[in-house]
Amino acid sequence: MVDESTVAEAGAKDVIGVRTISDKQQIYSILASVQKSRSPITIKFENSERYYTSLILRTELEEGYIIIDEIAPEDGHQLALQKQPFSIRGSHGGVSLFFRPNVIAGSGTQSDIAFYKVKFPEEMIYQQRRGAYRAPVARALGIKATVSAPERNQTLTGRLYDLSISGCRINFEGELKPEPVRGDRFSECHIELEDFAINTPVTLKHASFVRDWNETTCGFQFEGLTKTTQRAIDRFVYFLQREARRLETK
Repeated sequence: MVDESTVAEAGAKDVIGVRTISDKQQIYSILASVQKSRSPITIKFENSERYYTSLILRTELEEGYIIIDEIAPEDGHQLALQKQPFSIRGSHGGVSLFFRPNVIAGSGTQSDIAFYKVKFPEEMIYQQRRGAYRAPVARALGIKATVSAPERNQTLTGRLYDLSISGCRINFEGELKPEPVRGDRFSECHIELEDFAINTPVTLKHASFVRDWNETTCGFQFEGLTKTTQRAIDRFVYFLQREARRLETK
């Protein structure tokens, strides 16, 4: 039985609804959405304090399983093959999901890249948050984002992939070294919007190297936003939503 307290990490004031889902069709729909968006999932093995990342590659409703991509960092591969139980956490479009326990039901390789078969969960925790809608940012807009961390002695520049009032996702070219770790804090995130520049500290929520894209996709949470910056982000997210609706109706 999944304990809902394990996913109530954000303040309750930000939560619209927390539900336990057991309907197979509903579980499939949520997992398929995460797969389609190529949003990274976070894996945590029961006997490890470390967090790992992967992607959902395929979702099979009738057979009742999902296929996930190679687990990073690499030592997660051995834990998976040892049948160590693990939890899966993910998010997409303002919705968070969590389920456990999971074990690898099968594995294989394609082009020397590992993949794993995982059975559908019997239950899933589904949590929705206010104001967490992430608006996709079209590549054509060419919005660059820079994050800096003195302790890493580096500045990283990438492409803004999506944006919400609570955070953003940035895609960086290639595989980042040293490897970013969940919880890493960056002293400044700089994003030039249409009429405003965001400058704020951020915390890394997840990172995943996507070999097919040769990109590292990182999700960041904004820290200490001023009211002026919040209003500017709100305006830009609304602009992105409006543009998306306009293109859909063409």
